[in-house]
Amino acid sequence: MQPPDRDRLADAVLGTSRTLLAIALRSVSAGRPDVTVVQHRVLVLLDRQGTLSVSAVAESLEVDQSNASRHCTSLERRGLVTRTRAAHDRRAVDVAISADGRRQVQAVRDARRREIVRVLGRMSDQTVAEVTHAFEAFRDAADAVDEAPTAGQPAGSRGRTSWP
Repeated sequence: MQPPDRDRLADAVLGTSRTLLAIALRSVSAGRPDVTVVQHRVLVLLDRQGTLSVSAVAESLEVDQSNASRHCTSLERRGLVTRTRAAHDRRAVDVAISADGRRQVQAVRDARRREIVRVLGRMSDQTVAEVTHAFEAFRDAADAVDEAPTAGQPAGSRGRTSWP
């Protein structure tokens, strides 16, 4: 039995990631057309994690605080988030997703899912089962890489393989 061709697999994963990224980018317009990809990331982050400070949003998105604040202000004007003064520090601002923001996230998620299901519909049941197993194994391995400490870095500090 030959060892697996990891280079070929890496190329296949790269090609698949480009396709999935294209689906992800196209689907952002399934919601409101005035929401950018980065703003959508803010909404997904707030949907997953709940109320966050603007500083926490900036840290999660790996942008500076003024950039995160501008995105939050824009989303607030559209009614997709609410901003309030933090109870623990009146200088800080907390951001929470609104009901309209949740609908935006769900509309985009539904559009992505529909397009992915359409692609999967062109595959045999056996291939779908194999791809499911492969993607689950890849996700688990990527999560393990994220959590593994490296020289000079604590566990969990290597970056994220999943986007907020």
